[in-house]
Amino acid sequence: MTNGRQNHFNYPSQQLVARIGKHTLNPDPAQKGVALKLDNLVDRLIAARPPRGFLLRAANVLLRWTGLFHRDTVKGLYIYGGVGRGKTMLMDMFHESIKALPIEQDGVPTIWRLHFHDFMVMAQDLIHEARHNGADNPIESAAAELAARGMVVCFDEMEVRDIADAMILARLFSGMLDRGVVVVATSNRHVDDLYKDGLHRDRFLPFIALLKERCEVCQLNDGTDWRSVELAGMPAWYTPSHACRDQLVSAFGQLAGGVVVTDETIRVAGREIIIEKASGDIGFASFASLCDVPLGARDYLAIAGRFAGLVLSDVPKFTNKNDHVARRFMWLIDALYDRGRFLIASADADIAELYQGYQWQFEFERTASRLGEMTQRGKPRDNV
Repeated sequence: MTNGRQNHFNYPSQQLVARIGKHTLNPDPAQKGVALKLDNLVDRLIAARPPRGFLLRAANVLLRWTGLFHRDTVKGLYIYGGVGRGKTMLMDMFHESIKALPIEQDGVPTIWRLHFHDFMVMAQDLIHEARHNGADNPIESAAAELAARGMVVCFDEMEVRDIADAMILARLFSGMLDRGVVVVATSNRHVDDLYKDGLHRDRFLPFIALLKERCEVCQLNDGTDWRSVELAGMPAWYTPSHACRDQLVSAFGQLAGGVVVTDETIRVAGREIIIEKASGDIGFASFASLCDVPLGARDYLAIAGRFAGLVLSDVPKFTNKNDHVARRFMWLIDALYDRGRFLIASADADIAELYQGYQWQFEFERTASRLGEMTQRGKPRDNV
């Protein structure tokens, strides 16, 4: 690449151009603008790589751990914009660009990426462990542990709703940033609107000030909601399930749009919820994995908090013999509906014929109504 840039890997803007050339993306000027800002961040990280030599590198690691790190600060990037604009895709392109670079060494990985909800669960666990072990400052101890996991951290879907999270974020991030961590984050909200109207929000304001000081705030300007375009063109309710697996997997792949797909575990109060596939803020799971296991309303709220939408396979008919799973399904739909999440599902029956039991007959009418609203963008499709 020209202008003195590295030529052995793809910058985010190069990846964007390549995908447009393959017709897997449409040109979007706002996405190009954010990609160029991410290119610039890559260059700044390369320029700020740590010193060579064993003693200098050892001193570098020690300073990171103690929080006395004084290298010229590299400002991160806080990207906000509407749903479906491509924020997660662009951050994943940045992640792909940077992870191969030897920016940090000596046991400290270059970069790590995770959903912000998962990060907060991890942070709260580390704080609890440090407190249990008698640490004088559990939050500072957790910050040191987290800083040791990567020089650059990518947060997807930064959203703060829990007062327990809000009260620790300023001290936690201060401890990480003082150790040289660079933050790249995506959010649907401007940084000034995080935890808006939350309890004791005045105690949260130092975190907002810290983010604005250490990250460039960048809007992915309003434009085409590409996800809505995709959703409008695909069915939302597939029947019967056994004939629709391929179509459902294809729908998930289309919505993922090339974003990295992995499995994922959501942890709630010591319980583990296994998500078969996750791509950015879209999840794919079977009905059995979410509703034929002992989960409750709190678990489904965590799922709705993690994903913007869910692709769900193999929803059965509900009878008196499986009323217990029907109840869990109702909780799941309530959680998704209340948070404005989308749903694509395969089932053994149309929505109106899904519940054939007695115990939850009245309550399921509301679930059926909500399912109708959630799937009305596309017509239910038979594949018989």
